Amino acid sequence: MPVSSSEHDRYILHLNHALAMESALVDHLEKRAAAVPKPDVRQQLLRHRDETIQHREAVRDCILSLAGEATSTKASVQAPITPGVLGKVMTALESEKEDKLLMDALADFAVENYEDAVYAGLSLIARNLGYPHHATRFEEIRKQERAMADFISSHQPDAVRDAFPPIAQAA
Repeated sequence: MPVSSSEHDRYILHLNHALAMESALVDHLEKRAAAVPKPDVRQQLLRHRDETIQHREAVRDCILSLAGEATSTKASVQAPITPGVLGKVMTALESEKEDKLLMDALADFAVENYEDAVYAGLSLIARNLGYPHHATRFEEIRKQERAMADFISSHQPDAVRDAFPPIAQAA
């Protein structure tokens, strides 16, 4: 059964959501790389920025292949929502460089997992609507997002140690 125009349009909306997200993340990764003091983490952030540029172009290509209009807007990349008193605590935490780096790493981990979920959903939508070549591409992107989330997770102990150096135990 052919894809209805409503399903087609909704799919393009979801693709444009991913495109706006990737567009924003290119700039975000560039800024994060500039702020990170560790060379290996900086290098990985820049490598992932380059992958993100490829993701953005792949999503744009999918939209154009459907005769859709690709958005030129960027999503907003921001820290998790912190209402009320918690927001004040977060502001105080961010005044310490190590705390800011730790909070940024936690937010980056959340973003990478969110991207993984977005591409899992897009892959399923694409398969359901009869675009297996899109689904294959989204699964490839998903693997890269998962790898980046794993990289961030593996460096979390260092970020915690930098923010909270171990205290020598009393004898």
